[in-house]
Amino acid sequence: MKSLNFYIILLSFLCQPLFSQQVKERSYADIRKVYEKMNIDDIKAMPQVRLYIQKAKKEANGEKLIQGYRDGRQFDYGSKMKYADSAIAASITHGSTDDISSDYLSKGIIYYFYHKNYKAALDQYLKAYQFSKSTDNQYLRYKVLYHLGIVKVHLGYYEEALRHFNECIDYYGSKDKSGNHSNAEFNRKKAYLNCLHQLTVIHRYLRDFKASDSLSRLGLRLTVGEPDFALEHSYFLKCSGISKYVNRDYEGAEKDLEKALPVIKKRNDFAWASVVFFYQGKVCEARGDSDGAVKYYNKIDSIYNAHSFILPEVFKSYNYLINHYRGKDVHKELYYTNQLLSADSLIAKDYAYLSSKIHQNFDRQSLIDERDRLSQSSRRKVGFWQVMILVTIILLAYFIVKYRQERQIKKKYDLLQKKLSSIAPDSQVISEECNVKQSVRKTALTDEKAEDIRKKLQKFEDEKQFRKKGLTQHILATKLETNSHYLSTYINETKGVNFNKYLAELRINYITHLLNTNNTYLQYTIEALAAECGIAARQNFSSLFYEINGIRPTDYIKNRKKELGIV
Repeated sequence: MKSLNFYIILLSFLCQPLFSQQVKERSYADIRKVYEKMNIDDIKAMPQVRLYIQKAKKEANGEKLIQGYRDGRQFDYGSKMKYADSAIAASITHGSTDDISSDYLSKGIIYYFYHKNYKAALDQYLKAYQFSKSTDNQYLRYKVLYHLGIVKVHLGYYEEALRHFNECIDYYGSKDKSGNHSNAEFNRKKAYLNCLHQLTVIHRYLRDFKASDSLSRLGLRLTVGEPDFALEHSYFLKCSGISKYVNRDYEGAEKDLEKALPVIKKRNDFAWASVVFFYQGKVCEARGDSDGAVKYYNKIDSIYNAHSFILPEVFKSYNYLINHYRGKDVHKELYYTNQLLSADSLIAKDYAYLSSKIHQNFDRQSLIDERDRLSQSSRRKVGFWQVMILVTIILLAYFIVKYRQERQIKKKYDLLQKKLSSIAPDSQVISEECNVKQSVRKTALTDEKAEDIRKKLQKFEDEKQFRKKGLTQHILATKLETNSHYLSTYINETKGVNFNKYLAELRINYITHLLNTNNTYLQYTIEALAAECGIAARQNFSSLFYEINGIRPTDYIKNRKKELGIV
C-alpha cells in the first residue's frame, strides 16, 4: 500500500509540468492564425473567433476586442449585423475615428451586399464619411468614396458616380508608397479592379459602349488566371457577355455569361446573378427560344421572391412573361402582372431617379386597369354586365385623366411657344435675362476683368461652344484664359445663376430653338437631341428640358408636330 502511494505521488509530480504547459493560454496571434486565411462566411472559424473575443474581454484589451468583433462580422454569415454593431460600439469606446469610420462602412457594406438595402447602406456610408473627413488614412477615405459611388450608381446618379470612381481608380492604380506588406497591395489591386468594373457598368448605362468594352477587356486581361481575383474576373466576363449580346454575337455572349455565373452565384451575389439571367434570357429571345427566355426570367422572379429585390435593368423580364402567357394562361398572366406592379412600387421607392425613366416606357395606370380586368375575368361567377360596367367606368376614368393631362401639356406648350415667339431669332434667353440683372448687381470683379470675361463669354455663346460634351467650369475658365473663381463670380453676379444652371439653360434654349424653327429636329430621337446640345445622358436632358421649359421634350415634339401637321 505504501508502495502504491509512492507511485501516485511520483506520477502527479512528473505530470504537473505537462498539464501546466497544456493550460498555458494561447496568444492572440496563435488564435487568429487558425482562421485568418479562411474564406469569408466560413462558419468553421467561429469557435476560434469567440475564443479570441473572450480573451480580449477577459484582459480588457479594447484594440483586440474591436478586431475580434470584426472577425465575427467576417465569418458568421447569420450574425453579421450583430457583430457589425458590436464592432461599432467597441470602436466608439476604445478606438480612433478611423476605427469608427471603418466599422460604419463595413455595416453599410453588409446592407449593400447581403441585403441590397441601398437606403440603409447609404446612411451608414455617410456616417463613415463624416468620421473619415479628417483622416490621414487615404486608403480608408477612398474606400468610403468608392462605396458612396456604388450607391449613386444604383440610384441612377451616373455622372456623379463616374467622378467618384475615376478619383478612386487614380488612387488605387498608383503605387503604394507606405511600405505596407503584400496584403495591402492585394487589397489595393482588388479595389482597383472593382472600380474598373463599376466604370465599365456606368459607361454601358450611359450607352458609351466603346469605353465600356475597352475597360472590360482591360479587366479581363488583369484577372485572367488569377484565382485570388476569380470574382472580379467573373464580373468582367459578365460585362463582356452583355457587350457581345449588344453586338449580336449571341454565341459569344452565351459562353461568357455561362462562365461568369458559377463564381457570382457561389459568392451569393444575387444582384449581378439576376443581370446574367436577364441577358441569358435576351439571348434566348434573339434566337426565338421562348422556353429558354421564360426559364431565365423565372430565375429573376425567384430572386425577387427570395430577397424582395430587383434591379431596374432586369425589370423588363416581367413584360416578356406577361406577354408570353397572355391568352394562354390567365393565372400566370395575372401573377406576373402583380409581380410587375409590386416590383415597380419597390423601384419607385428605392430608385427615385430611375423610376421616372421606367415610367416613360410603362403606363402604370393602364397596367392596373389590365390587372383589374384579368381579376374580373378569372372570377367566372361575375356577371357579364357587371364586368362591362366596371370596364366602362375604368376606361372613362382613364380617358378623363388622359384628357386632363393632355390639356395641361397643351397649355404648357402654348405658354412656351408664346415665350419663344417673343425672343429674337438665334438669341439666348439667358443672355437677355442677365442684362437686366447686371444693372442691379454690384460685381466683385474689376471693370476690365468683367468686360474681358463678358466678351469672351459672348463669343462662347454666339459660336455655340456650349454644345461640347463634358464641359466643366474649370475647362471653360481655361479656354477663356481666366480662372474658375472669376468665371463663377461673373456668371453668378451677371447671370443670376450658378455655372451648371447657366450651361443647362444655354443648351436647352439652343435645342428648343432648333425644335421650334427646324422641322428636321422633330424627327430626332431624345438621345440625338441630347447629343446635339452637348448633354451626355437622355434622362438628364429630359429632366433639364422639363425644369427649364415646363414640358417634357417628347410632349413638346408631339404638340409641335400636331401644330405643323407632321405625321
